[in-house]
Amino acid sequence: MDYIHNQWIYRRGRAAMFRTDRLRLRHLRLLDAVEATGSLSRAAQQLGLSQPAATKILRELETAVRAQLYERLPRGVRLTEAGRAVVERLRIGLASLDRALGSGEAAPRRRLSVGALPLVAVNLLPQTIARLRRAGGDFDIEIVENIVPVLLAALKNRRIDCFVGRIDASALRDPALRDVVAMPMASEGLSFAIAHRHPLARRRKVSLGELAEMSWVLAPLPSFTREVVDQHFLDHGLALPRPVVESLSFHTNLQIVGRTELVTAAPSSAIAHYSRLGLVQRLRVDREPTATPLLFLAHRETMPLRAVQDFSAALLAEAGGVRTG
Repeated sequence: MDYIHNQWIYRRGRAAMFRTDRLRLRHLRLLDAVEATGSLSRAAQQLGLSQPAATKILRELETAVRAQLYERLPRGVRLTEAGRAVVERLRIGLASLDRALGSGEAAPRRRLSVGALPLVAVNLLPQTIARLRRAGGDFDIEIVENIVPVLLAALKNRRIDCFVGRIDASALRDPALRDVVAMPMASEGLSFAIAHRHPLARRRKVSLGELAEMSWVLAPLPSFTREVVDQHFLDHGLALPRPVVESLSFHTNLQIVGRTELVTAAPSSAIAHYSRLGLVQRLRVDREPTATPLLFLAHRETMPLRAVQDFSAALLAEAGGVRTG
């Protein structure tokens, strides 16, 4: 009986290997292109294939995964539920493969792609890179700045290797991020800033209610900073701040504030930096937002990579001494 069972496992394993071995990059890229364009002919044209050849490739892929992956519509095609599930996984695999092939082009140097919120670019990230340079780091670093949802999507799809910033715990409840390792670092406070010539500049402290009546320059939704600011005012029963200017870059926002009567909210470290330059000053309010911890995120399977190990170690070492709030 054990022999029969083992032979069944062996044959099943061989079948799975056969199915995988038959797949080629064109199978994977074609399905990705079909999902992106919604058209088999446009997808085929993108990859330099004839439509009959593209149809044959998709049939081979359906045979390999044992499911119908797309359905024809009056205009174009649409992936089935199984097709969408497959293409999501294929994109992760393609991104990992592309990155692996790309790392070979720059041999012997490695390349680390770091997703970062702009707030860590003031002190933490530059000091981390300086530490790595002093230690003779043998890999290149690509810094990708954006808002949290975009960076988490890039981390999920393996388009970046790791993430540095602050996020809400609910963002990590995505099943696709269940194998992500989260390492807490120093806390980063959020403060308010005005120009030195602002009418409130001489006040030692102002009320949050007064600020609710002011005109603002703020990051747009769904940025983490904007959500924290809006929630802070709501928690105290106040109207949401009214932005007359929206900009994702708090560097831009602080520059604008320094030349106008507007108010902004930005990481405390950034306000301290621009205050030392004489551009703005921190506005102390009776109810300050709560500081939130910065996090380093990476997939569990990525953590053993030497570049990730070196970068995270330098990052945590610098976070222990960086003024962030």
